[in-house]
Amino acid sequence: MPQKKIIYLDYQATTPIDTRVIQRMEPFLQTDYGNPSSTHRMGLRAKEAVELARNDLASFIGARGKEIFFTSGATESNNLALKGFAE
Repeated sequence: MPQKKIIYLDYQATTPIDTRVIQRMEPFLQTDYGNPSSTHRMGLRAKEAVELARNDLASFIGARGKEIFFTSGATESNNLALKGFAE
């Protein structure tokens, strides 16, 4: 029996990850999993990776690194946007 193609529509719950993203994330899931706010070696490597990602994204959209904020999820992002709008 031929397998049917799956059409996934629940992106609000979770999103399939592109293979290229998995490959870039793998070192931080396997060996360099330090907290970027920590001052130990793994934390410093994680912080360096976050800053590199911030600057790459900023460059891609024509912004400055200090204009890019990473949040823990949608609720924090929405609150940050609303706070910025209110001010």
